[in-house]
Amino acid sequence: MNQIFNNIEKRMPYRESDEYLNGLIEKSTEKAILHHSAARRNWRRRLMAASAAAVTLLILGIGVALFNGRDAQPAPLSGQGPLDEFLSTLSDEEAAQLPFYEMEEIPEY
Repeated sequence: MNQIFNNIEKRMPYRESDEYLNGLIEKSTEKAILHHSAARRNWRRRLMAASAAAVTLLILGIGVALFNGRDAQPAPLSGQGPLDEFLSTLSDEEAAQLPFYEMEEIPEY
């Protein structure tokens, strides 16, 4: 069996000339260099765009905070809610007992 394998020619099924291989290597090298410089250029553009966006957002945020902070007054309440109505009906003694009120079970509705 070893004799059969030893008699097989050990060569590649396809042959390329040295000129073709050298040209292929040169083209690949040139493309890699161009791709690397373009990728670096794109990275710089992205970094500059992100920096500009961050500065713009920072300036807008500070401007909005300053603009809203100048005349900040609480909005007036538009009437009483049901809790306010309930609390206004309590006497002083009942209002004093509210902190001590406990509910053992929460009713299910």
